Amino acid sequence: MLRSIHRVVIFLAVVFLLSSCSNKGYPPIQEDRSIAATVNIKDQSISFIDLDKMEKMLDWELDKPYTGAIILPDGDTLLLYGKQMETVDLYSLKRGQKIDSWKTGKGIVNGKLLHMGSEIALVDQDLNQIRFFNLDGEEQWKVNTELNPLTILEAEKEKKLFVLSFNKEQLTVVDLVKKKKMNGYPIHPSAAGAWLNDEKGEIWIGGHGSGAEIEKDIHVYDSVSGKFKRKIPAPSMPINFIGNHNHVYVLSHGTSKLYQLDDEGNVIDSIVVGANPFEMLIVENQLIIAGYDSNDVHIVDSENLKIIKTISVGDGPFQIVIRERK
Repeated sequence: MLRSIHRVVIFLAVVFLLSSCSNKGYPPIQEDRSIAATVNIKDQSISFIDLDKMEKMLDWELDKPYTGAIILPDGDTLLLYGKQMETVDLYSLKRGQKIDSWKTGKGIVNGKLLHMGSEIALVDQDLNQIRFFNLDGEEQWKVNTELNPLTILEAEKEKKLFVLSFNKEQLTVVDLVKKKKMNGYPIHPSAAGAWLNDEKGEIWIGGHGSGAEIEKDIHVYDSVSGKFKRKIPAPSMPINFIGNHNHVYVLSHGTSKLYQLDDEGNVIDSIVVGANPFEMLIVENQLIIAGYDSNDVHIVDSENLKIIKTISVGDGPFQIVIRERK
């Protein structure tokens, strides 16, 4: 009898330890803070920055190779994904704990909360698909793409999704209303990063280049017909775009350069920022740029391109997500 009780006690202790390890706690993030969070892929961490104080709050040291994140509409749930992960994992910021996992299989390399806020598009490179999930983690529909999809860009007015393939010279277009793939069109090789100019009916697409040829230009296409229109010099490797107040900001990670252009593509100004930057977002006319090799975030005035603050984060910041205070 005593031996049986002893075994039960040991079993319960093991279960408790396993459950504790599987739901590791992290320092919580207050709900009333406007934050930027960087997903750092070299040291598997997330750094949280207080945007009001412009300083790092804390880090979460993770035990999985996450590469990207999405903050859900509740402002508290942080969704994390990675190509080598079998699941997409959800964490509560205010609780500092993992609260759910969605079984997706490996291959998720990018994700986007769509404009209506009730659906998430996940880019699956193993299946070469865009997979659409509701906020409960239920897969609703999916669309096949070209080989190795990577960049996705939502046309909110037209209710379309543009998908760039890194290995195929073809842009995929998805009708978000009819939930099916439309006719795409050919584009340049190794495309990455895009911006949609609704007023002019143009899509600007950057890239890394192919083989020994490093991409030095932005390629501009008619967003409906796909007709090539012109090139805009932005050496080298323009891979991130933001449009704001008649300006277009282009991040070229080959030269660590940030360009400020007008919507015709004329260069207004440029600066070097960070080392090998990949990611850029904008909040209240301030650009937030992550330096992948300099392990920092730069806050830049979008009008004069002056660096306001440089903040150290974890190693290899690859993506930034924002939560603004309500």
